[in-house]
Amino acid sequence: MKAFLKWIKRIGLGLVTLIILLLIAGFIFERISRNDAEKIKPDGNFVEVDNHRLHYYKKGNGGPTVVFETAFDPAGHLQWYHIQQELPSSYTSFSYDRSGILWSERGQNPKSGEKMAEELHLLLEKSNVPKPYILVGHSFGGTLVRFFINQYPQDVAGVILVDSQCPDDKKYLSPELFKMVNQGLPGSFLKFANTFGLARLMFKSMFPAEKRYKYQNSIMPALLYKSADAVLEEQGHMSSVKKEAAKIKSFGNIPLLVLTAADPKRYDSSIKDKKLKLEMINAWYKMQKYFLLLSTDSKQILVPNSGHYINQDNPKVVENAINEMVGKILHQK
Repeated sequence: MKAFLKWIKRIGLGLVTLIILLLIAGFIFERISRNDAEKIKPDGNFVEVDNHRLHYYKKGNGGPTVVFETAFDPAGHLQWYHIQQELPSSYTSFSYDRSGILWSERGQNPKSGEKMAEELHLLLEKSNVPKPYILVGHSFGGTLVRFFINQYPQDVAGVILVDSQCPDDKKYLSPELFKMVNQGLPGSFLKFANTFGLARLMFKSMFPAEKRYKYQNSIMPALLYKSADAVLEEQGHMSSVKKEAAKIKSFGNIPLLVLTAADPKRYDSSIKDKKLKLEMINAWYKMQKYFLLLSTDSKQILVPNSGHYINQDNPKVVENAINEMVGKILHQK
């Protein structure tokens, strides 16, 4: 028995030693990789906003300008990069990295909805892109565009919500499901993972392994560390941002398109309980329908065979919606 316990101790000590060595190796690898990542050239340009630089990527010329607002996502503007390549150059498309994401500096402004809208407005003004703007917001980005519309309605000609988050979701979900979908990322673990190189492995498949995502897949793992802290900070402010966004209940007569993911299997991997999964599907549909009340000129487009990331699963639908909105606005002139 003593011999057995002795071997158990040796094995345990060996495992602990191995884990420590792997963590040291991961820490060193992460530091070397970060030095290499600093050499990756930004694909866009910079503008100084409130004493820090924001990075943006622009394609096309002329108006209107399609402005993309990203979800709660460390990939920043890269979530729209492939779509921008397919849009006509006869009008402008504009994506950017919020403060602290990818190449944008963090700055000192709080991560409130109002401040993020102010930063975007200043960025657009200083970038000299033509007005009016068509705002395209995915998920959390759909919540953030509410603040921009509320603060600068005269500059907004159209809005496209891409499977947008609902700031009033507590009204539609049972307490159990609300807690499940709003529990967020484990912040302390992700900071640990980001320090020791594990985050690169966790997020190495952020984009599908397809030709159109070759650029994103080639640089995103190396740049992930740049976004981690800012994304976790946004998560910490998510509840208060949603609370303030819920007070913004009307876009007036600004044209609105609501793109809704309609794949019934979209929650198969994230919600195992069949009852909760059905509740989530029904609640999400109701929340998306509710968005139609935000404007007197609204339309919903259901997107079959698509999960939450419509911009990845079915980017052509997003492109068509943008072209439809641009055509509508140009026709109104």
